[in-house]
Amino acid sequence: MRASTSTLSEIPSLFGVEGLVAVVTGGGTGIGLMIAKALEHNGATVYIVGRRLDVLERAAREHSRHGQLIPVRGDVTDRESMAAVAAAVRERHGFANVLVNNAGLATNFLPKLPGPGEADMKTYQALLWDAGTPAEFGAAFDVNVNAVWYASVAFLDLLDAGNRRGGGGATSQIITVASGGGFRKDDKVFSVPYTLSKSAATHLGKMLAHFLKDWQIRSNVIAPGIFPSEMVDGLISDEYVRAGVPLHRAGTIDDMGGLVLFLTSRAGSYLNGTVQLIDGGRLLLYPSSY
Repeated sequence: MRASTSTLSEIPSLFGVEGLVAVVTGGGTGIGLMIAKALEHNGATVYIVGRRLDVLERAAREHSRHGQLIPVRGDVTDRESMAAVAAAVRERHGFANVLVNNAGLATNFLPKLPGPGEADMKTYQALLWDAGTPAEFGAAFDVNVNAVWYASVAFLDLLDAGNRRGGGGATSQIITVASGGGFRKDDKVFSVPYTLSKSAATHLGKMLAHFLKDWQIRSNVIAPGIFPSEMVDGLISDEYVRAGVPLHRAGTIDDMGGLVLFLTSRAGSYLNGTVQLIDGGRLLLYPSSY
């Protein structure tokens, strides 16, 4: 094989997303809104999906730069609801280039666990017994795993149509927002249902890459560390972040936006089946499977 002698693309072409159509679940707040803004501010049309229409409409009013943040009410845990969201995109645009499965749920935060010298086994056993009710485990998997599967399937024809139209040098893509916590094996995880379900979501993202490889639809996973969001508001202090992240800060919209623009543009078009850990080095502090 001869080395390529083609000319390197200029930055606007290499990282450009203008004209793309993207769908972001949980796009009204937190990481989802960061992703939506990064894409819309750089020329993409972005459907932001969530259960709270008022939150989505406020996000569209306050954060749209080009008037291309489109709020659509949808419940990711309801297959028919997501089919209706796909139908709305199909009617308005007829295709999609990117689906971002971002909606997530964390339940039943785990307390600090005692060691053998601090409590007896019965006490320890009771804490683990209460690490999550069956309903809490089920809810976490419904939102963080099951919904990823059904939303992805609901949009396959639109992503296929995006490929047939051409997507600025990158084939259509599903991006699943999992979590760096999904790789942790330690007993300091803040939610057992969340950690296990995000681990499953990461594996699902890899599976989708295989399911869809012959259709030229890519699947990649983003595994964030600590970013500002409703999920962590009031739970994580500045002191905690400084002690728990080697870079001594939480992630920002530039951190997330830069990664998303890379993944969705020509620059990241050769990535498929990957996991992009973005956590400021946080996972380095814990035993993990990463």
